[in-house]
Amino acid sequence: MAHKKAAGSAKNLRDSNPKFRGVKLFGWQIAKAGNIIIRQKGDKYQTGRGVYKGSDFTIHASIDGIVSFTKRSIKRYDGRKYLRTVVEVLPIEDAKAPVAPKAKTKQAKTATKVEKPAPKATNAKAAEGDDLTKIEWIGPKINEVFHANGILTYSDLSWSKVGDLRTILADNGLSQHDPKTWKKQATLAKNGKWDDLKTLQDELVWGK
Repeated sequence: MAHKKAAGSAKNLRDSNPKFRGVKLFGWQIAKAGNIIIRQKGDKYQTGRGVYKGSDFTIHASIDGIVSFTKRSIKRYDGRKYLRTVVEVLPIEDAKAPVAPKAKTKQAKTATKVEKPAPKATNAKAAEGDDLTKIEWIGPKINEVFHANGILTYSDLSWSKVGDLRTILADNGLSQHDPKTWKKQATLAKNGKWDDLKTLQDELVWGK
């Protein structure tokens, strides 16, 4: 007959401190050298100018300045392109520069609506890659936005994540569009299966 007591079955016996992960300083907030900008697990946020990454992936400011978050298309070792959020700290004198062009951009857009030179710029940009307007529910505006964000070809679009596409659309005031079928359409287009693409598009309703 055994005389040893059975071991307990409780598993939640650890009392570790929480990691408090997340964004600590947001865009256009002032950071001082050494400040923690983001505590993260893994490389969700990439580092740019004026920051450095600790051994636990925590991103710190290396200089005094303004925090900036930007989306960039990053090419990995396998040739695929991914949209990643890049964190930077810009010197205050450099950070003031992007503020002025915003007002100028609005004026330029207003002038564009009157003089209508925009289609020429769109066509010039589209000539650098594939014509993404052949994907149902992608118009000239979305085509221009995707080209500006590094999605130039059907192959780029087919490899993009739906979440990243939704982020690009939301950042440009186009969140009403749903890109969930665009990857499949782009895959058929890049493989030259135009008949299959036409059949698929006939089955879609409003591009969905």
